[in-house]
Amino acid sequence: MAAFASREFAWQRRPNGAERYALNYNPLIRHAGPSPDLADVLLADVAIRVQLSKTNYDKAVDRFDTMKDWIDREGSDLHGLVSLLYPQGSMAIGSTVARVSDRDEYDVDVIVDLAIRHDSDPQLVLDTLFDAIRGERGSRYWAKTVRHTRCVCVSYEDGMHIDLTPAVRFKGLPDRTSVIFHSKPEDPAVPDRYLWANPWGMADWFNLQTRIDADFAKFFAERADDYYAQRIDALAPAEDIPDRKRADQKSRAVIALQLIKRWRNVLFDRPARAKMRRPPSVLLTKLIGDNANQTKTLAEELEYQAGCMLARLEYDVSRNTKIVEVNPRCPQDVLTDRWPESMSDQKLMIDDLKGFIVKVGRLRSGKLDLDQMTAILEGLFGQRPVRKAVNDYIASMAPSRSGRVVTPSGRMLAPAAGMTTPSSAIAIRPHKFYGDR
Repeated sequence: MAAFASREFAWQRRPNGAERYALNYNPLIRHAGPSPDLADVLLADVAIRVQLSKTNYDKAVDRFDTMKDWIDREGSDLHGLVSLLYPQGSMAIGSTVARVSDRDEYDVDVIVDLAIRHDSDPQLVLDTLFDAIRGERGSRYWAKTVRHTRCVCVSYEDGMHIDLTPAVRFKGLPDRTSVIFHSKPEDPAVPDRYLWANPWGMADWFNLQTRIDADFAKFFAERADDYYAQRIDALAPAEDIPDRKRADQKSRAVIALQLIKRWRNVLFDRPARAKMRRPPSVLLTKLIGDNANQTKTLAEELEYQAGCMLARLEYDVSRNTKIVEVNPRCPQDVLTDRWPESMSDQKLMIDDLKGFIVKVGRLRSGKLDLDQMTAILEGLFGQRPVRKAVNDYIASMAPSRSGRVVTPSGRMLAPAAGMTTPSSAIAIRPHKFYGDR
């Protein structure tokens, strides 16, 4: 806790009246190690490796495209009533991450914009969408479809599932402001409800908040291109090739969001947390959007964003209140209405963030060898993507006469345990990706 003793919290009120919490410290000042660049290189390489593969990304797009025609087919109770299907959440902002393990799933969140009355019976709307997707006995979705409280979920054998939320747009209101429906018929004590929502506006707001830094985008794109080229050369034609969405379409904040989501997923993939509700991605997205564009490197962004989250959660706990966040484009759309369920959920996230910040700070210190950095990264983001990233990093380094590898800044690092540096390794390209604030 000593690392946080000098923090100060600022309460800011924006011109539109929205409240914001910020963490007043400069991550650049905290660490003066000889080579902070290495942390950025490894974090970027891990982020590249937790993206969806091209195969899975294309599957998601194909399944999304198929669903509108299926729901709107002749014989469906919703035939002629489907105005639009559009992605929400991670697919709308490019922050989807691959699943952690075979037990884990990755989801595609979709809004089904219906041309019906916005005061339609919530249970009837959800039941009708469920029936329309499930279809007749023996149809492709019959055994894959489950009705939830606010959406209908279609699960696939490969671990992907699509959550389809029915919505009705309010006429005359901007940014696809809509009503969504809440109904839990298996629990009569839970009343049906109408909820305001604007996921399209939320995604548009986040994309505007997270501006792209050209120097970082160039650095990240080069590393991504190197990785994709290696994969294409190494893989047989039928195997996965990672999603090649241009890196310059993503900002430091989006990459930090993906890494934080991956870290959260690793934590909640553990058996002890299997039945716990995870901090929602939409809350992480909102908090990162609030505090974007304050740093110059990926490692700084990651540490700073986690610090701002921690400051916000601790402030609320100090007031004995649970965090409340709303959609900036629709104040009636409460992003925290189902998490945290209790103060203990919020305190658990606080403890998790404290540990995360300490570990990222150690990565940024420049005082660790590659073995130590690898161990920290594996604990945060999982062994498989980290081990791949470190192996590829070592393979790209020019070996010194001592058998150690040499970083672009001249530091000598011992290869991670169990790894070798091939004699044919080439030197990594120098880089400069700090840019302007």
